[in-house]
Amino acid sequence: MINFHEHKLWQESYVALMDIHEMLDSSEEGQSHDNDVIEGLLSSAQNVAATIADSLTRADRRVGRDLMMQAVGQVAKTRTHLAVAWGRGSMDDETFRGIDDKYAKLSESLQTFR
Repeated sequence: MINFHEHKLWQESYVALMDIHEMLDSSEEGQSHDNDVIEGLLSSAQNVAATIADSLTRADRRVGRDLMMQAVGQVAKTRTHLAVAWGRGSMDDETFRGIDDKYAKLSESLQTFR
């Protein structure tokens, strides 16, 4: 069984999730965040990492592959939450583009995973 912590796909999802946390931690004092939007963003980003970990630890490769394809959909959901958070002023343009680019690349990697 693979240690998912060592797998590049899981690491990419983890780094992107930590970037979201860092963005929230470094927000200016008094900057407003739409709590529902942020909760949705964090939840979907955590689900991406958890689903990738689940996929990588499955003995049945078909189940693992199906989970990996679910992660692709979860990345799209995360990118949507990210765009809404950006649109609501929770992050600046540069931060949004940086995190969104990471998720776009992760989606490509997930779709080519064998």
